[in-house]
Amino acid sequence: MTDYHEEQAMEMEALEAIYMDDFTKLSDKPLTYQVHVVPNQDGDSNFVALQLKAKIPEKYPDLEPEIEVIVLKGLVDRQVKEIKQLLAQQIEENMGTAMMYTLTEAVREYLVENNREGNDGSEHQEMLRRMELKKVAEEKVEAEKLEQANVKGEGNQREFHGTPVTVETFAAWKAKFDTEVTSIKETSLKKEATAKLTGRQLWSKGLVTEDEAVEEEDV
Repeated sequence: MTDYHEEQAMEMEALEAIYMDDFTKLSDKPLTYQVHVVPNQDGDSNFVALQLKAKIPEKYPDLEPEIEVIVLKGLVDRQVKEIKQLLAQQIEENMGTAMMYTLTEAVREYLVENNREGNDGSEHQEMLRRMELKKVAEEKVEAEKLEQANVKGEGNQREFHGTPVTVETFAAWKAKFDTEVTSIKETSLKKEATAKLTGRQLWSKGLVTEDEAVEEEDV
């Protein structure tokens, strides 16, 4: 059997530890608390802010929490509607599990994306936001193209220069070269020595037959 009270208490302790002064417990029955949500928890450059007030039912998380969005600054009705839709989606996806941290962070990410000075939620402001996102995406594509070009250029450079000469590669080449030269010299000396022998000497060494030896002598 699920101990809802214990699970709710553990989640509340975790939220209090994470959000500290931004977390406030309002009542025990029903369990109610609120979290102050801003884009940057360090307090710098927060142009939007809100509070999430949560009323927790007895059988939560098997029952969904009742969430109230309280705007503090920088958000208009359209954006509040989007936040509520986001919360509804997250609640549906996380039913049966402790979800308040997930809900809070989803809202905080929304605030990060909409954290602009003078943000009034107008169509003009939305257009500026889209232009900014488009610019970021284009810069990312250009950076990826440049990186690919650099990698390709390095590959071509390696191909042009061929195998680099090192002490080891030179030593291997020198050993092979010396072996080939020695082999050529031995073959040449053998041919020269053979050419100077008489027919009888060639026959005695088994290099020619007796008839061939006689022919050599006659020559």
